[in-house]
Parts: sequence; C-alpha cells; structure tokens
Amino acid sequence: MPALPVASVLQSGIGNRESAIGESGHSFAVFGAEHFIAIAVVLGGSVALAMVGRARRAPIAGNREPIAGNGRPVAGNGRARLDRAIRWALAAGCVAFEVGEIGWHVGAGEKPLAASLPLHLCDISILIAPVVLLTANRYAFELLYFWGIGGTSQALLTPALLSGFPAPRCILFFLAHGLILASVLYGTLAMRLRPPLWSLLRVWIATSAYALLIIPVNVLLGTNYLYIITPPPTPSLLSLLGRSPWDLLAMEAVAFAVFFISYLPFLVADWRASRAS
Repeated sequence: MPALPVASVLQSGIGNRESAIGESGHSFAVFGAEHFIAIAVVLGGSVALAMVGRARRAPIAGNREPIAGNGRPVAGNGRARLDRAIRWALAAGCVAFEVGEIGWHVGAGEKPLAASLPLHLCDISILIAPVVLLTANRYAFELLYFWGIGGTSQALLTPALLSGFPAPRCILFFLAHGLILASVLYGTLAMRLRPPLWSLLRVWIATSAYALLIIPVNVLLGTNYLYIITPPPTPSLLSLLGRSPWDLLAMEAVAFAVFFISYLPFLVADWRASRAS
C-alpha cells in the first residue's frame, strides 16, 4: 500500500472550494491585487477579532476574570458576555455557512447530493470549529489548529479559483477560509488553547487514516473527495509532484513539514520562556 496523499488532502480538501456555483466576474489572478486584498481582509479580520476577545478575557484590576481549564472565562460580567457573543456568533456562522452551501449546491442543481456531503477537510474544519469555540475540547482543537493553520494557509496562498470577485464561488471560498482562520486564531489567542507537541503526530496520522477511509467512499459514490482521485484544477503545491507512489511519499513528508511549521510559534514561545527563566 503506497503512502497516503496527506498533502493532497491539505491543499485540496481544505483549500478547494471551486465548484459549479455560477460564473460571474473576471478570472482570478493568483498574487494579483484582489488576491492580496482578500488575504489582508481575511487575515486582518481574524487577528482583530481574536485580539478583541483576548483583551476581553484578560484579567484587570478589581474585575478579574480567571480563565478556566476549558478555555472559558469564569466570571459572568460584561467582558465574559462579549466573549460568549463572539464565540456563539462564530459558531453559528460556521454552521449556517456549511448548511447554506450544501443547500445552494443541491437546491440549485449545481451538484448532486453525493458530491455535496461535508467530507472535504474544509467542511469538517468548519463543523469542528463550533465544538472548539463552545466547549474548548482539546482534541477538536488539535484538528482545527493543524488543518486550519496548515491547510488554510496553503489554500489562501494558492486558491483553487477560476473566477474573481464578485463571482459567488470566489466570495464563498474566502468566506469559508475566513471562518476557519478566525476560529483557529480565536481559540489560540483569545481562549489560550494550544496543542501539545505530540498532537502534531496524532493529527498527521489521523489525516492519513481519514484519507485512506475516504478512498472507498469516492469509489462507491463516484466522487473526488480530498482530490485523491484527481488533483485540483489550478496550480498548487500538488503541481510540483506527480501521482506515483514515490510522489505520494513526498506528499507525506511535505504534510508533516507543514504541520511542523504550523507548530513553530509554540516551540519558539517555549524556547523564549526557558531562556527568560
């Protein structure tokens, strides 16, 4: 059995929202002006929301709000209420987006139900995000963190888009990844959750196992979930690799490297803390 295409899962399963939603607008230019504007809006909005939540959770003199082990403020005053409002708004937005997108595909006859199931990693990430935001479950956060940081970063840098703004598919693409990134950063910066080092290996193995399980699903349904059957239609990280067993091994190595890079901020923070102590 050849190695599983985890990098393929990361790039296309999370990163490819291209589908037959309808054409409008012009062709999307990777690293063009609208690409950089979209990245700035998604990244800036996600960071700003997380920092607002972090400030609201920070203890202040005379009005302390200790952070519980589950990542939620203990106190129930206005600061905690704003935090809850942000988390519930993000969670509701994720669920509404996913349900609405499936309804769009099926209701408009753009895609059959079999091809519209939430089985891509982007869909799973959006559905995991509410679990993290509302319960601070550590295992759900591990998946969301590595899939969100590792996969979404690739998707935003090399979007699988043919149409630019204001094409619905372009808007949906950046909205989906904006929700994922905002949820990841809110969990990390505002809720102060962090994955342990060993979670890197756990998520990598889990991603490989999921890719293996999705193969018979694709065969039975005639679908291409995780783009294991064929690669994404636009240039991406996968364009550098073929489809031979050796290339799949290389994809495994690339996926692990992406996860490791995603974990680097925590390693750097731990190293700086050890030097300061």
